[in-house]
Amino acid sequence: MLRKPQFLLLISIALLTWAVAQAQSGRRSTGGTSTTTTATTATAPAGAKTGEKKPAAESRLQLLVGINRAEAFTITPYYVYDTVLADCIKRLSDAETVFVNSGGFSMNRSAAVKAAREETTRWVVGLEVKSLFAESGQKIKPEQDELFVEYTVVEPVTGKIKHSGRTQRHIYQSGSSRSAEKGGPNYSDYSIKQAALEAAEKILAGFDIKLRDSF
Repeated sequence: MLRKPQFLLLISIALLTWAVAQAQSGRRSTGGTSTTTTATTATAPAGAKTGEKKPAAESRLQLLVGINRAEAFTITPYYVYDTVLADCIKRLSDAETVFVNSGGFSMNRSAAVKAAREETTRWVVGLEVKSLFAESGQKIKPEQDELFVEYTVVEPVTGKIKHSGRTQRHIYQSGSSRSAEKGGPNYSDYSIKQAALEAAEKILAGFDIKLRDSF
Protein backbone atom coordinates (compact mmCIF):
# COMPACT_ATOMS: atom_id res chain seq x y z
CA MET A 1 0.00 0.00 0.00
CA LEU A 2 1.06 3.57 -0.69
CA ARG A 3 1.93 5.58 2.21
CA LYS A 4 0.00 8.77 2.90
CA PRO A 5 2.82 11.13 1.83
CA GLN A 6 3.28 9.25 -1.44
CA PHE A 7 -0.48 9.35 -2.10
CA LEU A 8 -0.65 13.11 -1.56
CA LEU A 9 2.33 13.61 -3.88
CA LEU A 10 0.59 11.73 -6.70
CA ILE A 11 -2.58 13.76 -6.26
CA SER A 12 -0.59 17.00 -6.39
CA ILE A 13 1.18 15.98 -9.59
CA ALA A 14 -2.14 15.04 -11.23
CA LEU A 15 -3.72 18.36 -10.28
CA LEU A 16 -0.72 20.31 -11.56
CA THR A 17 -0.77 18.45 -14.89
CA TRP A 18 -4.51 19.15 -15.32
CA ALA A 19 -4.04 22.88 -14.55
CA VAL A 20 -1.24 23.23 -17.14
CA ALA A 21 -3.36 21.49 -19.79
CA GLN A 22 -6.31 23.80 -19.13
CA ALA A 23 -4.11 26.89 -19.34
CA GLN A 24 -2.68 25.85 -22.73
CA SER A 25 -6.15 25.09 -24.08
CA GLY A 26 -7.36 28.55 -23.06
CA ARG A 27 -4.49 30.30 -24.85
CA ARG A 28 -5.20 28.40 -28.09
CA SER A 29 -8.89 29.29 -27.93
CA THR A 30 -8.19 33.00 -27.32
CA GLY A 31 -5.65 33.16 -30.15
CA GLY A 32 -8.10 31.69 -32.66
CA THR A 33 -10.80 34.17 -31.72
CA SER A 34 -8.42 37.10 -32.12
CA THR A 35 -7.38 35.95 -35.60
CA THR A 36 -10.99 35.64 -36.74
CA THR A 37 -11.88 39.12 -35.47
CA THR A 38 -8.88 40.71 -37.16
CA ALA A 39 -9.71 39.11 -40.51
CA THR A 40 -13.30 40.33 -40.33
CA THR A 41 -12.22 43.89 -39.51
CA ALA A 42 -9.73 44.00 -42.38
CA THR A 43 -12.20 42.88 -45.07
CA ALA A 44 -15.09 45.16 -44.04
CA PRO A 45 -13.81 48.46 -45.61
CA ALA A 46 -12.97 46.70 -48.87
CA GLY A 47 -16.56 45.56 -49.23
CA ALA A 48 -17.84 49.10 -48.58
CA LYS A 49 -15.61 50.63 -51.31
CA THR A 50 -16.76 48.11 -53.87
CA GLY A 51 -20.34 49.35 -53.59
CA GLU A 52 -19.46 53.06 -54.13
CA LYS A 53 -20.32 54.69 -57.52
CA LYS A 54 -18.14 57.28 -59.22
CA PRO A 55 -19.93 60.40 -60.57
CA ALA A 56 -20.33 60.47 -64.34
CA ALA A 57 -18.12 62.92 -66.27
CA GLU A 58 -19.90 66.08 -67.43
CA SER A 59 -20.61 66.04 -71.18
CA ARG A 60 -19.33 68.99 -73.22
CA LEU A 61 -21.49 71.14 -75.49
CA GLN A 62 -20.26 70.72 -79.06
CA LEU A 63 -20.66 73.55 -81.58
CA LEU A 64 -19.97 73.86 -85.30
CA VAL A 65 -19.65 77.59 -86.06
CA GLY A 66 -19.49 79.10 -89.54
CA ILE A 67 -20.09 82.45 -91.20
CA ASN A 68 -21.64 83.56 -94.48
CA ARG A 69 -18.98 85.40 -96.46
CA ALA A 70 -20.66 84.88 -99.82
CA GLU A 71 -23.53 87.32 -99.42
CA ALA A 72 -24.43 89.07 -102.69
CA PHE A 73 -24.29 92.82 -103.15
CA THR A 74 -21.93 93.42 -100.25
CA ILE A 75 -18.93 95.70 -100.09
CA THR A 76 -17.82 94.46 -96.69
CA PRO A 77 -14.14 93.45 -96.78
CA TYR A 78 -13.29 89.79 -96.17
CA TYR A 79 -11.15 90.59 -93.14
CA VAL A 80 -14.31 91.59 -91.25
CA TYR A 81 -15.84 88.13 -91.72
CA ASP A 82 -12.55 86.40 -90.91
CA THR A 83 -12.08 88.37 -87.69
CA VAL A 84 -15.68 87.93 -86.53
CA LEU A 85 -15.51 84.15 -87.00
CA ALA A 86 -12.09 83.77 -85.36
CA ASP A 87 -12.91 85.95 -82.34
CA CYS A 88 -16.34 84.39 -81.86
CA ILE A 89 -14.89 80.84 -81.85
CA LYS A 90 -12.13 81.90 -79.46
CA ARG A 91 -14.64 83.42 -77.03
CA LEU A 92 -16.93 80.37 -77.18
CA SER A 93 -13.92 78.18 -76.39
CA ASP A 94 -13.32 80.12 -73.17
CA ALA A 95 -16.18 78.10 -71.65
CA GLU A 96 -14.69 74.91 -70.19
CA THR A 97 -17.78 72.85 -71.05
CA VAL A 98 -17.81 73.86 -74.73
CA PHE A 99 -15.92 72.33 -77.65
CA VAL A 100 -15.96 74.34 -80.91
CA ASN A 101 -15.12 73.57 -84.55
CA SER A 102 -15.09 75.97 -87.48
CA GLY A 103 -17.75 75.47 -90.13
CA GLY A 104 -16.10 77.68 -92.75
CA PHE A 105 -17.25 80.75 -94.66
CA SER A 106 -20.40 79.58 -96.49
CA MET A 107 -22.72 79.16 -93.51
CA ASN A 108 -25.92 81.10 -94.16
CA ARG A 109 -29.14 80.16 -92.36
CA SER A 110 -30.26 77.51 -94.85
CA ALA A 111 -26.79 75.96 -94.90
CA ALA A 112 -26.77 75.90 -91.09
CA VAL A 113 -30.11 74.07 -91.00
CA LYS A 114 -28.94 71.55 -93.59
CA ALA A 115 -25.67 70.94 -91.72
CA ALA A 116 -27.50 70.49 -88.40
CA ARG A 117 -29.73 67.75 -89.83
CA GLU A 118 -26.60 65.79 -90.67
CA GLU A 119 -25.19 66.15 -87.16
CA THR A 120 -25.95 63.86 -84.20
CA THR A 121 -24.36 65.78 -81.31
CA ARG A 122 -23.00 69.10 -82.58
CA TRP A 123 -25.18 72.21 -82.61
CA VAL A 124 -24.65 74.37 -85.68
CA VAL A 125 -24.21 78.14 -85.42
CA GLY A 126 -24.48 80.39 -88.47
CA LEU A 127 -23.05 83.93 -88.31
CA GLU A 128 -23.84 86.76 -90.71
CA VAL A 129 -22.45 90.28 -90.93
CA LYS A 130 -25.17 92.69 -92.04
CA SER A 131 -25.45 96.38 -92.88
CA LEU A 132 -27.49 98.73 -90.71
CA PHE A 133 -28.26 100.86 -93.76
CA ALA A 134 -29.52 97.89 -95.78
CA GLU A 135 -31.53 96.59 -92.80
CA SER A 136 -33.38 99.90 -92.50
CA GLY A 137 -34.03 100.11 -96.25
CA GLN A 138 -31.59 102.95 -96.83
CA LYS A 139 -29.11 103.15 -99.64
CA ILE A 140 -25.74 101.81 -98.53
CA LYS A 141 -23.14 104.54 -98.23
CA PRO A 142 -19.70 102.92 -98.12
CA GLU A 143 -18.14 105.80 -96.20
CA GLN A 144 -20.86 105.85 -93.50
CA ASP A 145 -22.21 102.33 -93.19
CA GLU A 146 -22.11 100.39 -89.92
CA LEU A 147 -22.43 96.63 -89.46
CA PHE A 148 -23.83 94.19 -86.92
CA VAL A 149 -23.52 90.43 -86.37
CA GLU A 150 -26.53 88.15 -86.62
CA TYR A 151 -26.42 84.58 -85.28
CA THR A 152 -28.62 81.49 -85.61
CA VAL A 153 -28.30 78.37 -83.43
CA VAL A 154 -29.69 75.15 -84.92
CA GLU A 155 -30.41 71.87 -83.13
CA PRO A 156 -28.68 68.69 -84.37
CA VAL A 157 -30.74 65.95 -86.07
CA THR A 158 -34.00 67.94 -86.19
CA GLY A 159 -32.62 71.08 -87.82
CA LYS A 160 -34.88 73.25 -85.64
CA ILE A 161 -33.71 76.75 -84.75
CA LYS A 162 -33.11 76.94 -81.00
CA HIS A 163 -32.59 80.69 -80.85
CA SER A 164 -31.27 83.58 -82.89
CA GLY A 165 -30.42 87.23 -82.39
CA ARG A 166 -28.12 90.10 -83.23
CA THR A 167 -25.49 92.22 -81.58
CA GLN A 168 -26.15 95.65 -80.14
CA ARG A 169 -22.51 96.59 -80.54
CA HIS A 170 -21.98 97.87 -84.07
CA ILE A 171 -18.94 97.54 -86.28
CA TYR A 172 -18.05 101.07 -87.22
CA GLN A 173 -15.56 102.52 -89.66
CA SER A 174 -12.13 103.69 -88.67
CA GLY A 175 -10.14 106.63 -89.97
CA SER A 176 -6.92 104.62 -89.86
CA SER A 177 -5.46 103.34 -93.10
CA ARG A 178 -5.66 99.66 -94.02
CA SER A 179 -4.91 97.83 -97.24
CA ALA A 180 -8.58 96.91 -97.76
CA GLU A 181 -9.50 94.71 -100.68
CA LYS A 182 -10.34 96.65 -103.85
CA GLY A 183 -10.63 99.97 -102.05
CA GLY A 184 -13.36 98.82 -99.63
CA PRO A 185 -14.15 100.67 -96.39
CA ASN A 186 -11.95 100.38 -93.32
CA TYR A 187 -13.56 99.15 -90.09
CA SER A 188 -12.30 99.45 -86.54
CA ASP A 189 -10.56 96.29 -85.32
CA TYR A 190 -11.78 97.02 -81.79
CA SER A 191 -15.43 97.28 -82.86
CA ILE A 192 -15.19 94.05 -84.87
CA LYS A 193 -13.84 92.18 -81.86
CA GLN A 194 -16.45 93.60 -79.48
CA ALA A 195 -19.29 92.58 -81.79
CA ALA A 196 -17.85 89.06 -82.12
CA LEU A 197 -17.50 88.70 -78.34
CA GLU A 198 -21.06 89.86 -77.78
CA ALA A 199 -22.37 87.35 -80.32
CA ALA A 200 -20.45 84.53 -78.63
CA GLU A 201 -21.74 85.40 -75.17
CA LYS A 202 -25.33 85.59 -76.40
CA ILE A 203 -24.94 82.18 -78.03
CA LEU A 204 -23.67 80.74 -74.73
CA ALA A 205 -26.47 82.43 -72.81
CA GLY A 206 -28.94 80.45 -74.93
CA PHE A 207 -27.48 77.33 -73.30
CA ASP A 208 -27.48 78.91 -69.81
CA ILE A 209 -23.69 79.27 -69.88
CA LYS A 210 -22.20 82.52 -68.58
CA LEU A 211 -18.51 83.40 -68.58
CA ARG A 212 -17.08 85.09 -65.51
CA ASP A 213 -15.76 88.14 -67.36
CA SER A 214 -18.80 88.66 -69.59
CA PHE A 215 -19.97 92.11 -70.67
